[in-house]
Formats: sequence, structure tokens, C-alpha cells
Amino acid sequence: MSFDLRLRQPILPILIAFLLGLQLVGPSRAWTVLLVTFGGIFLSAFFWTRSLGKNLHVRRETHLGWVQVGGQIEERITLSNTALLPASWVEFIDRSTLPDFAASRSTGISGGSFDQWNVQAVCGQRGLFTLGDAQIQTGDPFGIFDVTIHASQQTSILVLPKVAPLPDLSISPAGSYGDGQPRRNALQQTIHASTVREYSHGDSTRQIHWPTTARMNKVFVRLMESAPEGDWWILLDLDRRNMLGKGWESIEEQSVALAASLADFGLRARKSVGLVTNGEELGWLTPQKGEGQKWEIMQALAVVKPGRRTLSSLLERMHPSLGKHHSLIVITASTKVDWLNSFSSFKKRGIIPTVLLLDPSTFGGLDSMENIAVAIEQHGIKCHIIPNGLIEPPKMDISETSKWTWRTTSTGEIIPIRN
Repeated sequence: MSFDLRLRQPILPILIAFLLGLQLVGPSRAWTVLLVTFGGIFLSAFFWTRSLGKNLHVRRETHLGWVQVGGQIEERITLSNTALLPASWVEFIDRSTLPDFAASRSTGISGGSFDQWNVQAVCGQRGLFTLGDAQIQTGDPFGIFDVTIHASQQTSILVLPKVAPLPDLSISPAGSYGDGQPRRNALQQTIHASTVREYSHGDSTRQIHWPTTARMNKVFVRLMESAPEGDWWILLDLDRRNMLGKGWESIEEQSVALAASLADFGLRARKSVGLVTNGEELGWLTPQKGEGQKWEIMQALAVVKPGRRTLSSLLERMHPSLGKHHSLIVITASTKVDWLNSFSSFKKRGIIPTVLLLDPSTFGGLDSMENIAVAIEQHGIKCHIIPNGLIEPPKMDISETSKWTWRTTSTGEIIPIRN
């Protein structure tokens, strides 16, 4: 920590210099007494304040990792004075960027003592924030000097979007034989065997599973998964021209929550899920399975912001990179239909789209999605209209600190536990 010392009463050294001049011109006991008095106060205040600048320290302890929107964060701040002289007034000014995190405090600390307090906040906004970068201001009791101590310690906290319960949304499966369901003698098959069963008349001899046949002394055949397996591509359209509303009552936040909830649902169903966003920076995560992919998707959704790229241009750009036989889930509030032209080429490659339309008329806009939905369905594409409020808002837990303790999981998430 560094500190800056500042003179608050510049009249005092001028007065001391004036008294010194009077003493030199016409020595007098009165000038001497005044000079010693004011000079002593000035020097005492200087060394007092300088001592506080060197001996005031702050320690911040945070149960950190990551939290979701609606979760709580708690920090313990300890302000200690290792000097022998007291700090009659101390102002702790916190520069944390986490909304509603009020850690600033005014106090006083005796010499060799400390002050400690807890700060709790509910994370109501997704994003990457910092806790820390505080300033400590104090000074001598005479008000002659003050000192600003720069406590630049910072800790980052990532607030992930809330995973909400999904309404009844059916996603069109990719491929002509369903979405990875076991079928007997499927015309298109993956290389993965779902299970085995006893041989029946008409089964292909190429599907005989010889290890099981030898072990059971009966003929068994492999029951294959139908092709394709059907990865999910989630396309989140965040064209800033379509963003309406503020806070949770906005297209932006409910679109992000819908994308996060779909990704969580797909990954729990053991699908490979990818994400594409047209935010300030193009976001691209290829389909993968598992908790690692969930973390990558949630992290990307936590910091994404609306951008200038249109949905039509995004579809054109991603067309060559999607491969074949995938489910494409488009989340958009666009009231234009020019992007529908891209879907014909997608469908030829076995990429089956499903469109989720955020309805602007329920977010304070004038346009309704009814005509857009009709146009989409005329192209043979499954479509759902998502009005404001269909996605359940996060519950903000504002319980008092004294009722909670905190435990950090192995993945870094903070879990509140009621005492």
C-alpha cells in the first residue's frame, strides 16, 4: 500500500514563517512562545499523520469462486492500526464494482487496535466484477494534515446467469431417424453400440457381437444408436437494435437466461452443446459434453454484451462451420425475416432449426411476433414465442448475514447454509 500526505491548513506554515520573521526582526518572549506552540503543533501533526499512513492496514477476506444471479456474496474487512497513536477518524472508501456492494465505512481506531465488519450483497446482475481497490483517508486530530492510503488489493468475482426452469419447449431433432434413439436394423448407424440382445431372424450377421456370443454361448447382436446423435448448437442473437427493456425485464437478460437454461438441459441430457453469440465480440464454442463445457458456456454468457452484427450475417458466417446433422436452436427478437433464407441450405445438410422468438410487444415494443412465427412455420420450421415473464426470474435471497454461514464447493461455487 502507498499513501499521499496532504496539508489541509496552509495558513499554519505561513503563520509560523511570519512569527519567525518577527522574532528575527524584534526578538520577544511572546513571539518565542507562539512560535514554539504553533511549530510544535505543526510538527506533531505531520509525524502523527505520517505514522498513520505507514501503520494503517486493511485485510479483505472473501468466500469467492463464482455465484449465480440471485446468490449472495459476503466479505469480511479488517482495518488495523499498528501505530501507537490513535486514528480519531478514518474513512474507508470502497471502489468495488459489484452492484449493491456497500463496504464503505467511517470509524475511528485506537492505537494498536482494529475494526472489523462484514459486508453482504445479493448478486442481481450477471458479469465480471471486482471487489477491492479501496482508499483509506485519515489525519491528525488537529485537522492540519490528512493522508490517503491506496489499498489496491482486488479480487474478481464472476456472476453467472441463473439457470431457470424451462417451459414446455420441443426442440426439433437432427437427422432422419431421430435423436440417438436405439433402432433395430437402422439404415444409418453410428459406430457406437447402445446395447446387445439375442439374435433374431432377419438380423444382419455383421452386427453379431462375438465377445458376448462366446461368453453366453448364444448369438448376440449389437443394438446400434441411430445416426445422427444430434448435437445442439445454441445461437443467441444479441443484435443491440432488438434489445428492449431494462434489468431482468429486458430481452437481453431473458435471452441469456434462456440460452443458459437450454445449455444446462441439453448437457444434463448428455448431448454435445455448442454456443454462438453475436455480442460485442463473436462468441464461438463448439459442441462438447460434460461439466467442463457447461462452465465454458456459463462463463461466456456471464460477460456477453449486445453487439452490432445482424442475425442474417451471423448465419451466413457460421454456415460453412456447422458440419452436418445438428439441431440449431435460434434465440432471437428480430422482427425481420431475411435470415430465414439461410435455413434452406442448413436443412439440406441435416441441420434442423428450432426458433425461439422473444416477443418485443411484451417488453415495451410495438411489434408482435405472430406474423413472424407464421412465416417461420411456413418454412417448415418449429417455432415458439417467448413472452416476457415466461422465464422464471431469479429469486433474490436477502437473508440477514447472521442467519447464514458459507461453504465453498470443490468447483468454487459459494453455497449459503442457514445456521
